Amino acid sequence: MSKSKIFLTLCLGLIGGVFLGRFINYEIMAIAAMIFIITIALGWSNKMAVVIGMTGLMAVLGAWRFQTDIRQNDLTSFYDQKITGTGMILEEPDVRPDKTFLTIGKIMINGKEVDSKILFNVGRFPEYEYGQKVSFTGKLEMPKDAQNPGDFSYKNYLSRYGIDGLIYFPKVEVMGLGGNVIKSQILKFKKTWVENVSQLLPEPQNAFLAGLLLGAKRSIPQWLIDSFNATGTSHIIAVSGYNITIIAAGIDWILRRFLRKRISFILSLIAIIIFVIMTGASASVIRAGMMGALGLVALNLGRIYAITNALALTAAAMLVINPQILHFDVGFQLSFSALLGLVYLTPMIEPYFQWMPKLIQPYWLATLSAQAFALPILLLNFDRLSLIAPIANVLTLPFIPLTMLFGFLSGILSFVWDKLALPLAWITWILLTYIIKVISFLANIPFASLAVNFSIWGLVIYYLVLSLILFHHYKWKPRLKTS
Repeated sequence: MSKSKIFLTLCLGLIGGVFLGRFINYEIMAIAAMIFIITIALGWSNKMAVVIGMTGLMAVLGAWRFQTDIRQNDLTSFYDQKITGTGMILEEPDVRPDKTFLTIGKIMINGKEVDSKILFNVGRFPEYEYGQKVSFTGKLEMPKDAQNPGDFSYKNYLSRYGIDGLIYFPKVEVMGLGGNVIKSQILKFKKTWVENVSQLLPEPQNAFLAGLLLGAKRSIPQWLIDSFNATGTSHIIAVSGYNITIIAAGIDWILRRFLRKRISFILSLIAIIIFVIMTGASASVIRAGMMGALGLVALNLGRIYAITNALALTAAAMLVINPQILHFDVGFQLSFSALLGLVYLTPMIEPYFQWMPKLIQPYWLATLSAQAFALPILLLNFDRLSLIAPIANVLTLPFIPLTMLFGFLSGILSFVWDKLALPLAWITWILLTYIIKVISFLANIPFASLAVNFSIWGLVIYYLVLSLILFHHYKWKPRLKTS
């Protein structure tokens, strides 16, 4: 076994251990660790035995990491009590039409520092901002867990962010300003940019552009969100590795018409960095940016064997930092499954679509591959299958990079002079209107989407069959190029 394969095996062992960590306890981990240590000791002269033992220990390490992270909760002794403390707003406030959510960290309660975070549900006004130091008083509640297996768990949903408590409408007083200066300036720039663009574009185009560029879906009308869901294009307004990869690949493809391949690739990576910064550079957005950049590298590198270890290492590193995302973050699951589709399925099906016009072929292949891998996760979590998705994506995705480019530039020019930004804003409006009209029309077609009841066993069988197909293909063609 080569060193690269051993490295891949160890990474997969860690990932598998994080997955199993939800279902096993410390006693089982201890027994497993002893078995694998004995395996290494007795089979020291046998390379395969050592690899099996080391992989097993990596799995135990992954399981331990998950258990220690999910059990870390400093708030259990304060639940259902009225507490008084101080803290800091660690993330950009999540502003809704009638309320605002604040993520509070660096908390002191009764002179005791706690590592857990608390989510505040406060009124729409007064407005708050990232980095503000606050004092608060309110009743601490434990987030609700799932009533039945398979149901949505608000507790797990918040736990992945390190949030272990809720306070509804606490008394909050601002004490001062702190936080990271760079992040604070990024969020202020973002806020000003959004305000500038709102003066250039009407609704719903303005809200749609904010969703495209910033992942801000709160102000998008519900009818438009329903249309995106029905047509399988909701990834357009989601900050995910899949979304970023598709958009960056589109920008790369356009730039290649005018620039050398290496330059267009570098500019596309810069576009990903700008996207991450514009959205506020939160942990989830940085993860999405990393996966988007990895997807772009995979599409440009062109060799399956060269990207596999990078994928495994990226996944393992992300799970070491936050192991809960594997189980509780649907966005992470969709992003990585879609990225696997782009890397492994696209080159397999590309020869069958040579008849397709070059203008739409990259988007069709990328969308088909990504959605083929992400489909079981979508069905399991959202119970809906879009039959119109391939057509909707082909008709809209080629225009997304241009829409984002002109939208971004119009917002930047508005810092200089509103009138200077108007020509680009008009082009942006035309592109946004086209996409909205197409999505709305397709969403209203009878049976555009169907409700389905999908189980975890269906997901397992689907991925097992898909894995066998890919294994059979790459067994004979291990070095197929992706482009």
